[in-house]
This record gives sequence, structure tokens and C-alpha cells, in this order.
Amino acid sequence: MKRRDFLKTGFLAGAALTVLGKAMGLANNAMAAVTFVAAGKLGYKEAATELQLKAGKKCDTCSFYKVDAAGGAGAGQCTLPAMKSAMKSAGVPYVKAAGYCNMWKKKA
Repeated sequence: MKRRDFLKTGFLAGAALTVLGKAMGLANNAMAAVTFVAAGKLGYKEAATELQLKAGKKCDTCSFYKVDAAGGAGAGQCTLPAMKSAMKSAGVPYVKAAGYCNMWKKKA
């Protein structure tokens, strides 16, 4: 009888701790600060070069760029899946509107 009670209590405590850990992880992700892409990830630069500016290739003209006020003025989300995996972050990475990366794609 004692062994059964010990196992039951252990499983219940383990389940409760798992639920608590998941809830804390979700809250932590919701409260996390904005993560900007580091220079060099997929060739990302915070300021596009003159050649790229002439061609109109900046983050704010890319199809993967989404304006978001959380990043501040002149910044937005990069929804490119390769950028998200390169950053290894839980949230969507943010980029500067005047930036440029090697994966730029024209808006439709």
C-alpha cells in the first residue's frame, strides 16, 4: 500500500511540475524582449549598401518584412523561416527597415 501511494504521489507531483514549467515557459516567451537579427546572419546588414539601395533592395521592400510597432521606429518583423532558424529564438526576429540580407525577395 505504501509503495502504491508513493508512486501515485510521485506521478501527480511530476505532472504538476510539468504543467507549471510549461506555463512559466509560455509566460516567459510572452514577456520576452524583442530580438533583433545579429549582423552577419544570412548576410544581414543593418544598413543596405549603395548598390542595394539603387536596386530598391531594403528590408522594408522585401516580401518577408512585416511592420510591427513592438520593434520601435524603423524596425519590423522578418518572417523568413531561414532567418528564424538561424537566430534560434522562440519569437519572430526583428530587423531594421533600412537593412538588407541575402534572402531578399520582391513584394508581390
